[in-house]
Amino acid sequence: MRSPFSPEKVERTSKVLIQFKDSIPDDTLTIYYAPIDQPVAFSRNIHTAVCSDTVCRLVNLTLYWEITGKFMGYSIPAGEELTKKEHEPFMESDYQRLNEILADSSSLLKFYALDEVGPVQKTVAKIDGITGATIPDLSSWIVPNAAYTSSTLWHITYGATRDSVMAYTSKNLLSIHLLNDLLKDGDPYNQIKAFQWINESKFNRNHFIQQALDVLHKGNYPVFGSALNFLKGCADKERLQMEVVQLLGHEDFRIKIQVTDFLHESEKLSRPVALELMTFLQSENYYLVNTVLNLLDKRYQLDQNDLLKISSLLRSKNKTIANRVYYFLLSRNANNQYLTSQLNEYSKLNFNH
Repeated sequence: MRSPFSPEKVERTSKVLIQFKDSIPDDTLTIYYAPIDQPVAFSRNIHTAVCSDTVCRLVNLTLYWEITGKFMGYSIPAGEELTKKEHEPFMESDYQRLNEILADSSSLLKFYALDEVGPVQKTVAKIDGITGATIPDLSSWIVPNAAYTSSTLWHITYGATRDSVMAYTSKNLLSIHLLNDLLKDGDPYNQIKAFQWINESKFNRNHFIQQALDVLHKGNYPVFGSALNFLKGCADKERLQMEVVQLLGHEDFRIKIQVTDFLHESEKLSRPVALELMTFLQSENYYLVNTVLNLLDKRYQLDQNDLLKISSLLRSKNKTIANRVYYFLLSRNANNQYLTSQLNEYSKLNFNH
């Protein structure tokens, strides 16, 4: 077994017949259930021939997927083994490498049919001065001397069986408890799939708001957008604004952009959200200060006290920030004697007249 999943530790199993319409004789999916009777995995027994030129080798193993369709691992029956060219048996390092290959859903193998797979690059001979197609170098995505086995098993792993696992889960196994567990999972793929299924289901979205907020605050970019898009459709707008604005200072610039875009999409910012937003004005980061000022300018009605607080940034050691604040306040045309004097003083000290 080359998987963190242990079939012998499950509470029970069930089997379902699927019309896969492929060349693998076993059309049965096995579903594995945890002690709380919650589905945790699927498997399918794979018996297939891997052929190169005129030589064929039989492959006999079991593939495992999470209920979301994510590859978990594989097992080989006792007494069986995988072989390479010339019937050379796999070594332990080859089995480990195969597991890594099958776990890579973005492998370049997806772009090539079996007859296009080769361990080294070769160029087809020139015909009338024109170079033919280049056979790709896929050595980084295959087990050495087992290109056809690697490619065949990868395409089975991400083919009709995986699609059937996801379809069966979506139609027959989803529950509020299961979906919340997927959101707690910590794996971006499983979390994104959970958000997709929630959006497609008829479950009350309120059951998932807290978990979605937890996902949001973990700041994991691959799933951040899915969490934010889900929350846009169900959470209290002011509460969501307050949750999101706290992430404006996140170290991942991509998350900063999504937070900014979300706040710009809001019709207006509430007073508590605007006050939280203004705390970021103490930053020495010009991008952050400029972002906050733009949001306040377009989505909030600043009062005299707000403007006076912002005017303190005229004394910032960062002259780029100070200049930005000067022009921001100047554009407000505030009828405040103290603020006017502050602007005049800044102008005399920093600009030639």
